[in-house]
Amino acid sequence: MAKDMREADLKEMTPEEFRNMVRNGKWTEWTGMACRGYAQANLAIVPKENALDFLTFCVRNPRPCPVVEVTDPGNPHPALMAPGADLRTDLPKYRVFKGGELVDEPTDISKYWRDDFVAFLLGCSLSFDWVLREADVKFRLLGAYSTNLPTIPAGIFHGPTVVTCRLVKGDRDAVRAIQLSSRHLFAHGAPIHIGDPKTIGINDLYKPDMAHGDSPNILPQTADEIALYWACGVTPQTVAMAAKSSLMITHFPGCMFVTDKLCSELVVL
Repeated sequence: MAKDMREADLKEMTPEEFRNMVRNGKWTEWTGMACRGYAQANLAIVPKENALDFLTFCVRNPRPCPVVEVTDPGNPHPALMAPGADLRTDLPKYRVFKGGELVDEPTDISKYWRDDFVAFLLGCSLSFDWVLREADVKFRLLGAYSTNLPTIPAGIFHGPTVVTCRLVKGDRDAVRAIQLSSRHLFAHGAPIHIGDPKTIGINDLYKPDMAHGDSPNILPQTADEIALYWACGVTPQTVAMAAKSSLMITHFPGCMFVTDKLCSELVVL
């Protein structure tokens, strides 16, 4: 798709318009600039037999896994966050894990859907990126990284925490980014680390495990940029691999579910 679509038309779409475009196969890419001001969500789908353990895992690890909705078994429609949506078709791209292995990255999961599936929508930091932009906070989103920070296990679910890194320009903007994101607990809240990436097990900041945005090439960090790291909703994907769970379906990193809720509706005052 043309760049002018990404930067202009895309951000002015309503969530329903954007999801319809995705459902019809007309958008299969990063959602970072979609639907200005609306909350986006990570997705994790597990069989009912694993749902309680996964919910417990999320409760024990609220920073990487802030739950915003849980569907009834077999129901792909998120009644709270977007009643008219369909979680089988309305994300640009998915990942399918079986036995801890990534087996598919489809743009539609209808063929995988089962009557015992429970879907979890987890808050996403792309949501508060709109808030940072509106506050004129200058930042660059580099991507997502697996870390040496452990999660608290629950049942079969365990594994490392994943983080996203943003390089924020200057002390003032870094403080402002921390203040603003701390009000958005549904979107991971404040950063969980600042500064040296090696402290949390990231060996190369310029080679994220999962790149976000349009360009795989990351310009070097400048002297006035401060690295801030937020917990990330890609964590369940590392958990699926570590736990070797029989089946888990997730979003593809950066290809989120766009909800009908404005970020301002979910903020902690």
